[in-house]
Amino acid sequence: MNTKVAAESAAASPAKAPRTKAVKKVVPEVKVEAAPVSEPEVSKPAKAEKAAKPAKVKRDSFTFPESDYEKISELKKTCLAMGINAKKSEILRAGLHALAALDQEGLKSMVSRVEKIKTGRPLGSESEK
Repeated sequence: MNTKVAAESAAASPAKAPRTKAVKKVVPEVKVEAAPVSEPEVSKPAKAEKAAKPAKVKRDSFTFPESDYEKISELKKTCLAMGINAKKSEILRAGLHALAALDQEGLKSMVSRVEKIKTGRPLGSESEK
């Protein structure tokens, strides 16, 4: 049986060919200069206008008398009754736009009606004790 296996394995493997030395062919390089090709003019599509970026926001804090703070709450309720859900900052910004639309005399009159208060944080807060 061993002779049979050896014969089968010898038949399965290919015969080795004698090694030959590879010969490199030397081919002279030929430089071919191509005629300059003018690039066809391609019109670039107009850039799509970018969507307007939202304005940068600035965070700040203000001191309000309680009565003015209540007015903001009343204005929010009035807006809500009209179907407008307005935030405190939107109410304040709307007020700024209304003041900016006034002439100088109207602005002077409105600003002079505002009670002058001491600025800063109230003394009764826990963080300052």
